[in-house]
Amino acid sequence: DESASCKAPRPSDAAYQPRDDAGTLFTATLERLSVNDPLGLYLDSSDSLTLFVCLVNPGTHPGSLLPAHVYNASVHDSLKLRDGDFIVEVNGISGSATALARAVSSAKTLGLKVRRPILATHRVNKAGVSLGLDLQFSQQGTMLCISQVLDGAVQQSGVDIRAGDRILKVNGVPGRTEELLNLLSTSSAPEITTSRCVEVIAAYTTGFVPEPVPEHGNR
Repeated sequence: DESASCKAPRPSDAAYQPRDDAGTLFTATLERLSVNDPLGLYLDSSDSLTLFVCLVNPGTHPGSLLPAHVYNASVHDSLKLRDGDFIVEVNGISGSATALARAVSSAKTLGLKVRRPILATHRVNKAGVSLGLDLQFSQQGTMLCISQVLDGAVQQSGVDIRAGDRILKVNGVPGRTEELLNLLSTSSAPEITTSRCVEVIAAYTTGFVPEPVPEHGNR
């Protein structure tokens, strides 16, 4: 169930709500019997730096609880893995989503550093110009990753939307990639809800260039 393209069901409504612990960092350890056993997490690597938790799988693995469930049952609510979290380090490895995914697939014991998201909502009046957002996404995904903020309505409006942010909702509506893109294109003043990871913003600000993905476009 670990997936780079996040072909998961839409995250729970809780993933789209601001949190009191926004931006905090914590550690989590997941254990499994075999590297082939699923963790119970649907993951997305669109920003090329982190593994975004699209969904903590509500199901079970035949014959056992999934490692993410076992971990969540053993810790305080403040340390539970949740939909919308960012995994920024796996067993001491960081700085590349590809390397993180490789580490996840190759170890039975996973020491994770997890960053809670910072959520914000901004309305952008397009005033007849494009938003100026260069986006990366999967057609089967549930979010859009901003790879660049170019000249356009977002820059001109002065709202705090940056390269590295993920768009989760448009006009209060979550959905698949195609639905989000359509709302961005057809709305004259879209209301954009973003999810931010501290490490991602820092990297993009200092010139990090994400790996190309099959789906890419400007809005």
